[in-house]
Amino acid sequence: MSRLKPFHFLLAFLIAGLLLGQGCSEDTSTTTSAKEVAPDFTLELFDGGSFRLSDQKGKKAVVINFFASWCVSCGKETPIIEKIFKEYSQQVAFVGIAVDDTEKKAKAFMKKIGLNIPAGLDRTGEIKEAFGLYGMPTTFFIDKAGMVSYFHPGVVTEQLLKHEIDKIL
Repeated sequence: MSRLKPFHFLLAFLIAGLLLGQGCSEDTSTTTSAKEVAPDFTLELFDGGSFRLSDQKGKKAVVINFFASWCVSCGKETPIIEKIFKEYSQQVAFVGIAVDDTEKKAKAFMKKIGLNIPAGLDRTGEIKEAFGLYGMPTTFFIDKAGMVSYFHPGVVTEQLLKHEIDKIL
């Protein structure tokens, strides 16, 4: 898997965010924009299928939500993500990626909070590393050309999700 080298600015931004508040973040005021090629990955989904980011290129925009079962803030955004998933699933591919977790705990978390988007576990940490991820939750918006249009560390709101999805459609 190739690393996304131009994301050095992302690393600096996320480290600064960690210094302000480690772990899960509820702060929705800390956001940033980027126009970089999203790192490709293949994720084994909990339902038995798989998701490859490059398969969506030219077909659908993608929303990637990184989460963890131990992250309290991740559960707070779930009803919003589920609602927007149902509303936009014909136009946008959604995928959840559990990080720093176990499959058993991630599946139980999704069931408990009612998150039904396609999801899987980043077993090796390669996806997390490729995206320069340091906190949960974090959501990436990828346009149809495979470019990161925007990413949001922290809990997403319905307004933010709709606004960013509308920009990548």
